[in-house]
Amino acid sequence: MRHVLGIDIGSTGIAAAVCRDVGERWSEPVSGPPVESVVHVAPDATVSVGAEALRRSVVEPDRVARGFLRRIGDDVPFLLGDELYTSEALTAAVAGWVVDQVAADEGEPAERIAVTHPPSWGTYRRKLLLDALGAAGLPPAILLPTPVAAAEGHLARERIDPQTLVAVCRIGGEHADLAVLRRGPATFDLVTHAEPAEPAAGKALDDLLFAHVHERCGDVAPSALRLVCAEAKERLSTLPETEIGPVRVTRAEFDRLARPGLLATLDPLRRYERLSAVLLVGGTAAVPLLAELAGELTGCRVVAEPEPAFAVARGAALVARLREGAAVESTALVPKVTGFPDLEPEDVYDDEPVPPRPPVVLTPLEPPRRRFAPSRRGGSRSEDDE
Repeated sequence: MRHVLGIDIGSTGIAAAVCRDVGERWSEPVSGPPVESVVHVAPDATVSVGAEALRRSVVEPDRVARGFLRRIGDDVPFLLGDELYTSEALTAAVAGWVVDQVAADEGEPAERIAVTHPPSWGTYRRKLLLDALGAAGLPPAILLPTPVAAAEGHLARERIDPQTLVAVCRIGGEHADLAVLRRGPATFDLVTHAEPAEPAAGKALDDLLFAHVHERCGDVAPSALRLVCAEAKERLSTLPETEIGPVRVTRAEFDRLARPGLLATLDPLRRYERLSAVLLVGGTAAVPLLAELAGELTGCRVVAEPEPAFAVARGAALVARLREGAAVESTALVPKVTGFPDLEPEDVYDDEPVPPRPPVVLTPLEPPRRRFAPSRRGGSRSEDDE
């Protein structure tokens, strides 16, 4: 079926959402199951992602990579086996894997894709990724900052008047991004952004729970206990208490542990006035304390997006749907903001310069080939198979 696709590649998870052409209109975005953000590249360049990549990592741990998208712009490549791959090539390969997964369900490739990136990126990193997506043979691609995608998803449910200021807090498994957007005539302008140095993201909260119960769960292996703590954190988002092995933990205990880190993560919001709302997205946005603290710091309405782990991907799919017939050569949908009366000049978002790098000689790299393996879902198709 004719469709467009939004792809959000995080440090710990990959989310995708599809909008289908159902006749005279496009459908609302539909999210797929979450996928762990890990990629395995075999010696023959076959790409595996998520659960299959983890399975292969047991016997080939040197062929697995994580955190590749946020390393785009870094000249140091990934060494997988005896081959070198740039961060943008791996990111494009993962995006191609997602496109292939959805194409297998829909019966044809997406007409367009929208891929998100951190709000701190400028032209240099966006161009690297856009070129890599094109080199991988993917459908026409739009790149947009994650807070813009989240705001577009919210706009589909609620009117946002022009010139309105909205803060978007995306708190995922390892990273947090805070941004202030201004609603323009047609899209959102990225006014400013902040990235906490030590965010109280999902894994940090898991570690707090682990430290809280570790001594009382002496017979449980540390790796297993960390997994149990991650699951308990999710349960405490909806339940007043839960059990971690022999230990009963209440939401009040968890809030006491999480409060200092979450306050430090959200602290940049104190600087901004005249915000109409704060949007919370990312897997950690499901923690009720986060909305409470954001409200205390800003004094404005706080909206925790439905299924926050998929909110950015759904917004990206909506942007791809709305851009019917539009040119996609631009690497961003938002113009650079040259000034804002309530912010200091150094706070205003600007395109980053090309980061200085020491002289390094690199072997020319090609993206991993995409292969289609009919025997298992999630394979990709190589040029040799076409």
